[in-house]
Amino acid sequence: MTYPGLPDQQNPRPATVKPGVAVGILVAVIALVAFCITGFAAPGFLLRKGPGLSLPTPTSSPATTTSSPTSTTESPTSTRVSRPRITPTRNPATPPALGVQVIVDFLTKIAGSDKPGAIALACEAQKRFMDDKIDSLIPLGSRVQVTSVNGTSRFVLADVAGVAKGRSAKGIVISDLKADGGFCVTNFSIRTTG
Repeated sequence: MTYPGLPDQQNPRPATVKPGVAVGILVAVIALVAFCITGFAAPGFLLRKGPGLSLPTPTSSPATTTSSPTSTTESPTSTRVSRPRITPTRNPATPPALGVQVIVDFLTKIAGSDKPGAIALACEAQKRFMDDKIDSLIPLGSRVQVTSVNGTSRFVLADVAGVAKGRSAKGIVISDLKADGGFCVTNFSIRTTG
């Protein structure tokens, strides 16, 4: 039934988004994403270049540590504050001899097929895992030696190399300081390379 003056309701026209509007929204989203990415990749690009607080530029020459910040006046309305610079020292700490010796003793026990002796040198929390790790990573009879050591007063990281599973092997062994002042083997990772 139709009523005079009203449109026919049998074929209502579906609402659609015009292609121009969809393209406009897509362009706006892409522009917003590009702006955000640029803002995070180059954070300084949003900052105005002008008077105000500026960050000091790093230099390649060694700097000395100053005890207090200094300020210089660039113009009557702005002050630049330079922060003290700290030069890190690159003097590696000498690893404790006890930590190195525990690693050497551990590798000696492995080479001599003394699994209980090797496990006894492990830290208490690691002993239950050592049996399987020794079997899978450095089986008894493997001849692996310490090639270099690094560390602090609390741990030693030793680079090791030699022969395991009849093949060339290399890896690391770590020993940590115990509460009683001794050291124990915490972890090791040795892989065959040949």
